[in-house]
Amino acid sequence: MVTAQGYAGRRRSGTTRDVEAAVRRLSCVQLDSISTVERSHRIALATRVGSYPRDAVSRLLGRGRIFVYWAHEACLLPVEDWPLFVAGMRDGGRRWYGEVERTHPHLADEILTEIRERGPLGSRHFEGSTEGGMWNWKPAKAMLERLWNRGELVVSGRQGFQRLYDLPERVLPRDVLESPVPDRDERLRALVLKAVVARGALTEAGIVEHWRLKGGVRGLSPVVDRLVDEEQLERVRVEDGGAPVVIRGGASLDGVAPTAAVLLSPFDNLLWDRQFARRVLEFDHLIEVYKPAPERRYGYYVLPFLWRDRIVGRADLKSDRASGTLVVKAFHRETGVRRSGALDDALDRALDRLRALAGLEHVRR
Repeated sequence: MVTAQGYAGRRRSGTTRDVEAAVRRLSCVQLDSISTVERSHRIALATRVGSYPRDAVSRLLGRGRIFVYWAHEACLLPVEDWPLFVAGMRDGGRRWYGEVERTHPHLADEILTEIRERGPLGSRHFEGSTEGGMWNWKPAKAMLERLWNRGELVVSGRQGFQRLYDLPERVLPRDVLESPVPDRDERLRALVLKAVVARGALTEAGIVEHWRLKGGVRGLSPVVDRLVDEEQLERVRVEDGGAPVVIRGGASLDGVAPTAAVLLSPFDNLLWDRQFARRVLEFDHLIEVYKPAPERRYGYYVLPFLWRDRIVGRADLKSDRASGTLVVKAFHRETGVRRSGALDDALDRALDRLRALAGLEHVRR
């Protein structure tokens, strides 16, 4: 599981091409708006490729090399996988934009016309305070999300923290847009294989969680059965008596032990299936940013510390950008993990890598 994630064993610098390759290897990378330390996708990518240009993701989006859509959550995805998500787009995506298509039906054509004539635009371009005052901002923002959910717009980059939207035909390769849309069975087969290859080993419930698939395990099991019959996948019984694990056909369960020391984003792919993380890593993953402060056990924005093949602690961190300092508010060792010079050295290396990614000058422990 850990080796499949491709964590870098030492500090390094990554390129835009490395970022694209990492998105493809991982199958998808979750986005999140919290920037207490650094944006989640930047932390997740940097643990694999090292510090990389801050505009790399925006450039890849603008060049049509990756795209943003619903996968585990809103995620970065390799562009060749666009056809796998078209059926979901036609169904409206994961709707949350209310009844804007009923209450403001004119907005869709007006927004598409503006973007067609002016180029990529963000939600701020549709605020009522802009020139002409022609837009009601909240309905316009909801309609932008609706058009993106339906695949009529794509995210083509960012200005600061804000998405820029453009027409798919101006961003994505023609051959991708013109590719046949796979039927449900083809789509599930592809998604199952991608999840297992990306994660190394998963239960069927973990495959469902990877993509948040409708129908649950019951709907997925026949697809896995066929892939096992074809020897593309294997089911492996585990000595703990829990659910069988699915691996790639012919994959070896032996190999070189992982050596990386990395601080993981709370939304890192390794931790998506919390029950499996508890079972395999003996780690009870908690995300407490949404809890009131008195109810938090470990802190607000806590990064699990992966050392070799175990999560050995949790670091409550904050980037103090005014002073250029990565602040370690607290570090909690996991039960049974003793403090040692080797552990402290590994944590120092991980903190320094994160400091460099966030563009900070110092670490304060």
